[in-house]
This record gives sequence, structure tokens and C-alpha cells, in this order.
Amino acid sequence: MPAIATLAINDGAATPVAHSFVPVTTDGSTAKWADKLAALPIGYSIITDEVRQPGTATAAYRRLIGFSFPILATVNGVSTKVRTSSAQVIFNFAQDSTDQERKDVVAIVSNFLSNATVKPAVQNIEPFY
Repeated sequence: MPAIATLAINDGAATPVAHSFVPVTTDGSTAKWADKLAALPIGYSIITDEVRQPGTATAAYRRLIGFSFPILATVNGVSTKVRTSSAQVIFNFAQDSTDQERKDVVAIVSNFLSNATVKPAVQNIEPFY
């Protein structure tokens, strides 16, 4: 089990900038990190990671990873959150899944999002036809 620590994650700028997501909290099943670059907490980018154990013999392990990216603007002299972009990734693994099966799923999901066709389609909000 990894210890919670600061995560350095690059953004998508032409010259990528590493964002430091510092640990906010963890309780052994849910962890939360924040990029505290914004002047106000309402503007912090947040990553959450939750692991749910199976509740029954037929249930699956579930991992929910969430991303939240608020945008602040000055409105009438006050810094205000004007919108938020977000994403969620949910992994479901059978209790009897192998390490290799889980490794393959994680790699395919990661590589899908990095694919030269998929990445711009997602960024440009373009459907496949």
C-alpha cells in the first residue's frame, strides 16, 4: 500500500508545467490531493482516489478517481468560481482478477486517453462518426 505523498503532474501546455498536488487527507480508503496554486481554496484543483472493498462474494473491487478543475475570475472586484471542468475514472475488478488482468486494464485506459486520435477528440469535444 503506497503512502500518500505529493504528486507532480504535468498539464497540457505547449511547454508543460508540473503541478504539485499536495496531500489533503486520507482515511485508508479515500485520499485527496490539492493543487493550491489558486489564491483561494475554491480555486484549488482537486484529485480524489477512493477504493471500495467488495460487499459480497460476487461484488467487485471498485476504484473511483475524480478530478476537479475550477476556474476563478474577478467579478465586481471579487474572486469567484465561474466554472469547473471535471473527470472521473472508475475501475471495477473482480475479486479473482489477476495482477496481469488489472495491469492490462490500467494500461489500456491510460493509453486510450493518450492515443493520437482519441486525445484531440476528447479535448475538442468531437464525437466519433
